[in-house]
Amino acid sequence: MPTHSEVTRFISSLLPPKPNDIPLLYHIPQSRTYNFDTAPCDQVVLSVTPTAGVYALLGPDPPNSRTTNSPDDARRPGSEEPRPPNTIAFLHRPDHLDRSRIRDNVLVLASHTSFTEHLTLGWNPYLAARLGVDTSPSSNTFIPVPSPTPTDPDRRIGALARINTILGPLLDAIEFEFGAIEAAQEGLSEEIHILALMNEFGADDVHRVLDLAVEQGWVRSERRLGRHVVCLTGRARGEGLEEAGRRGCTVVCVGEGVGEQWGIGFMAARVREEFGGRGNGVRVREVYEDELGG
Repeated sequence: MPTHSEVTRFISSLLPPKPNDIPLLYHIPQSRTYNFDTAPCDQVVLSVTPTAGVYALLGPDPPNSRTTNSPDDARRPGSEEPRPPNTIAFLHRPDHLDRSRIRDNVLVLASHTSFTEHLTLGWNPYLAARLGVDTSPSSNTFIPVPSPTPTDPDRRIGALARINTILGPLLDAIEFEFGAIEAAQEGLSEEIHILALMNEFGADDVHRVLDLAVEQGWVRSERRLGRHVVCLTGRARGEGLEEAGRRGCTVVCVGEGVGEQWGIGFMAARVREEFGGRGNGVRVREVYEDELGG
């Protein structure tokens, strides 16, 4: 069974540290006997926010604790009742976490800035690779779209990738990754040479992406220079759609918050790969519900 320190190190490897991010060790167990280096972990819970479903798994009476052939079957000493699992939780937006509703031995990890940048619709080489982009450093076909904010020049608000494909197969791949496409705006060509992953989608962001493509020599500077470009983003925004339409870009919107859910699913799959095969394995729970839901 892995320890809290082992699981934390693995999760931090997926989320490069950012100086303005929230603390990764967001909530440390309050038990006087807690030891970060030796505390065992047999359950990992991942969610965008703390929800009713999250509290059900982190509180004193987690559901399904009597499931057979699972780590939850361990008995409390001197008791016939199964003990609650030794749990680590990960939250993307933990701001409203009610610490009084979680067990004393639960460690809560969190990341907002790094998670947004690396595991949603921004600088996300994992997603880009699944969509057919060569993300190897030697290829020079996957580059960041930097933030325009001078106070945070290292922030990446998106990514620009060279890709040679037809629109139909690319849409199929996007739909496979996200489950559905909420909205799409047709561009001027079925031949796609550039994919832009965009966490932000205003008119200025469209300009920034296309200007960067020109700087790289990937397109020629002209009025309809976006004809072979697909902009992949979350929520459809009017000014972004209007500017993309003027430049000839195709726009694919998967919906607000869907990129965050993709990141949670990706992290869960990686944790299962890393720790799911040890003995009975670490149980990984993903919670997909809005903060007021459940």
